[in-house]
Amino acid sequence: MKINSPAEDRIIVDLSEQDLLGLNITYEDMDYSTIETRRVIWTVLDEAGKALGREFDPSRRMIIEASPKRDGGCTLSFTMLDSKRAVGVQKQFLKKQEKNILCEFENADMLMKAAECLESLNAVTNSSLYELGGKYRLLLSGNGDIPKIKQSCSEFGTSESCSELVCCFTKEHWKELVADNAIGKILNR
Repeated sequence: MKINSPAEDRIIVDLSEQDLLGLNITYEDMDYSTIETRRVIWTVLDEAGKALGREFDPSRRMIIEASPKRDGGCTLSFTMLDSKRAVGVQKQFLKKQEKNILCEFENADMLMKAAECLESLNAVTNSSLYELGGKYRLLLSGNGDIPKIKQSCSEFGTSESCSELVCCFTKEHWKELVADNAIGKILNR
């Protein structure tokens, strides 16, 4: 467990796959409405408090974000809210980052440029390519650095996190060109 506090009101905790096993939870099972997830959050906050020499009240209003990592672990980000920033936040919640990213490109040139950029990031774990009416879509899975992947793709087309429903829609209504490792195959690697 790696604990970092870049600001007084923010804590970032990197949990390895082993850490999650020790806590008896997986990223997929995390849901703040369950007592198991709340137990893990309280345990992680307790460990962070010990490591940072501060006490964190688990009942305090906060935003908790979870992002998956390539190695099977995850990153938990806690943002503590003061009374001004807590307006409209009724309770704590866990915001899980979508694992899938949908990128759409107007033409093959933009697709190629994005593929080159994505390959240099080494952050995409899987990719598939679809076409419809001369436009191209890449469905990407990332290793936890989703914002960096989205930012890189947005230079050449549109990119957004997407749900399984959007992925299924693309798979059903767009023509599949490459089912697996599309970035590598586009770049002949």
